[in-house]
Amino acid sequence: MNLDRLEQHITRLEDFQAIENLERIYGYYFDTRQMKNIVDLFSDEYTDFVEIESHGRFFGKEGVKRMYLQAVGGEPEAGKTKNRARASGGITVIVQLDGVITLSPDGKTAKGRWHTWLAESFPFAGTLGQYWLHGYYENEFVKEEGKWFFTRLFWNTTFYTRFETGWLIQPLVGFLPMPNPDLPMTAFHPYPSGYHFPYSFPHPLTGEEGTGETQYRHPMAT
Repeated sequence: MNLDRLEQHITRLEDFQAIENLERIYGYYFDTRQMKNIVDLFSDEYTDFVEIESHGRFFGKEGVKRMYLQAVGGEPEAGKTKNRARASGGITVIVQLDGVITLSPDGKTAKGRWHTWLAESFPFAGTLGQYWLHGYYENEFVKEEGKWFFTRLFWNTTFYTRFETGWLIQPLVGFLPMPNPDLPMTAFHPYPSGYHFPYSFPHPLTGEEGTGETQYRHPMAT
C-alpha cells in the first residue's frame, strides 16, 4: 500500500468513527431533551427530511427545527441542567446498537442503520406511565468542510408498549401525530405486521443492494 492509499484508508476509518460518534451524540442529546443541540447536527444546506415514528415527515433544516423545537420540545430551561419532564418523573433512555455504516466511494456522503431500544416514562392523563420502545434508524449523512452532519433521519417503530403489558399484548399504545408535518407518516407498520424495513447497505459478499420493503412470516408464528 503506497502513501496515498494509506492516507485514504486512514481518512475512511476516521469518517466511520466520526459518523458513529455523531449518531451516539444525537442519542445522548435526545435523552436529555437538548433539542437545539440536535438541530445543530443537521446540515444547513443539504438536509432532506426527518421522520420519527408516526410523527410525519418534516423537510429541510426548517422542518428539523419545527420537529425538534416546536413539536417535540422539552428543552431544559436556560442555565439549568435539569429538564422539566425529568423533574416530573419523565425519562428517556436510548440505546443504539449494531450500527452498519456505508460510506460512498468519494467519502462525501454516507448511510447508516442502527436498531434501538428505548425506556421511557412520562406523565399522561395525570398518570405517570413507563414504556418500552424498539425501532430502526436508517439515516444519511454528508461531509462538509471536514465535519459530518445528518441529512436524513428516519426512525421506524417496531413496538411502543407499556412496561406492564409488553409487546405481545399491546404492541402499540397509540399514535403520536405531530402538528403540521409536511407529509403524513410514510412507513409505520408495528409488530406483528411482519414489515421488513429496507437495508441501506449492500450484501458484503455479493454486492447486492439492500433489500426493499417486504413482509415476512416468523418461523415460530402460528
